[in-house]
Amino acid sequence: MPQSLFHRLPEGAPAVAMPEEARPFLGAMLNAAGCGVAFLDRELRPVWVNAALAALSGMSAHAHLGRPLGELWPQVAPVLFPLLARALAGEDVVEAPVSGPLESSGRERHLRVGTSPALQGGVLAGVVLWVRDETERVHEAQRLREREAHMRGLADVSCDGYFLHEGGIVLDANRALATLMGHASVAELIGRRLTDWVAPEFRAMVAAVMSRGVETPYEVVCVRADGQRLPLEVLGRTVTWEGRQVRLAGVWDISSRKAAEERAARVEHFRDQFLGVIGTELRTPLQSIQLGTGALQRLGGLEESQRRLVGHMAQAARRMERMIHELVDFTRARLSGGLAVRPEPGVLDSVVRRVVEERRLAHPGRTLLLETEGDLRGQWDAPRLAQLADNLLGSVLQHGPEDAPVAVKLAGVVGGVTLSVHHDGLVVPAEEHAALFEPFRQGRPSSPDGLGLGLYIARQIALAHGGRLHVESRTGGGVRFIVWLPREASAG
Repeated sequence: MPQSLFHRLPEGAPAVAMPEEARPFLGAMLNAAGCGVAFLDRELRPVWVNAALAALSGMSAHAHLGRPLGELWPQVAPVLFPLLARALAGEDVVEAPVSGPLESSGRERHLRVGTSPALQGGVLAGVVLWVRDETERVHEAQRLREREAHMRGLADVSCDGYFLHEGGIVLDANRALATLMGHASVAELIGRRLTDWVAPEFRAMVAAVMSRGVETPYEVVCVRADGQRLPLEVLGRTVTWEGRQVRLAGVWDISSRKAAEERAARVEHFRDQFLGVIGTELRTPLQSIQLGTGALQRLGGLEESQRRLVGHMAQAARRMERMIHELVDFTRARLSGGLAVRPEPGVLDSVVRRVVEERRLAHPGRTLLLETEGDLRGQWDAPRLAQLADNLLGSVLQHGPEDAPVAVKLAGVVGGVTLSVHHDGLVVPAEEHAALFEPFRQGRPSSPDGLGLGLYIARQIALAHGGRLHVESRTGGGVRFIVWLPREASAG
């Protein structure tokens, strides 16, 4: 049994007189800060109280003397009485927890209490009560638990699971990790080796990571309790746990990301195959048709009906070639995140002028006007910008009335060049402007020599140059397509 604060002499042992010079030391001990001491008579009324206990009660030491405990400390007296009764029976009580207010203000305190019987000549004279206030320590322990719970909560929401391990042996984990690994409880994880869950081909890598104390994310494949393979990302840190250095690891389930990467790889493979088929397999027979129709057109002696038939075949071949180009561009824009451009120094005037002349030859009855002003030099992909201008012109020529002129204007401005194509006779409601640039939009007639992808591809070309393309309906009538291009396009 632990020794009490006041040692009791054995029965029959002679009392040892205390030297006079020892009394100051005894007084200092009884009034030591942090430990409240009270001497109680056999009726459990205080006959002496030190300053520390008086401070805990919020009353003077003199105010305690002779008063019943139920009156002094009514909140804790019911808990103290059984402990004091044990001391009256001759038993030492050490480190008993007691909670409750001692002060009249009602402030909750957490105490450690001890009681010992006080004997004089073998006869019970009363009880010694000592009290140590541990309120701040208890509150700090509570704050630590709350912070720990808070950190565990943060870990639960910031990762899919976490665990603590020492030398590869699991010390602690959260419920989320147990569920992730297919176990019913955390207890099934504690004490087991990490390699129990690591796929065989990753065990050597995990062992090397643990031995080096790597603190960067790494990927590993684990095997759940049901045998399912699960790709995870792991990030470890060295932390202090229960007074020793261990490893804390956060775990993220990356199965969705891996599945997305596999889908992206399949899409990339499909794109390469698709573009290969369109770009090579279809163009080869098409070129043969174009070469054959061209040779027939150059031969003489064909009858009128034969010439018309060969002309239709040549026109169909040109339409097919245009559709192939549009499909390739559409596929690249959708699957590769945009069209690639190869900018070189050039003057936009010459590019657009050539497109306008080709359209004049193809539409001899239409009026096409071209106006240029300002500095039109820059770094552009000339073939792509020619395609952009041709798609805009083709769209307005197809859908606008033939008797209305089409005006094309190039204007050099600060930082770039503006290209606009205006048709006075074309009407497009404002609510349909955004839908004009959607591919394969239902309800919009396709171009006779394409797939209805012209405006979509034109916008993709503008975006690939770092520019923009939009449409506006003028108040007085007509529609204007406006392209703004920076002078220096980044290579894609």
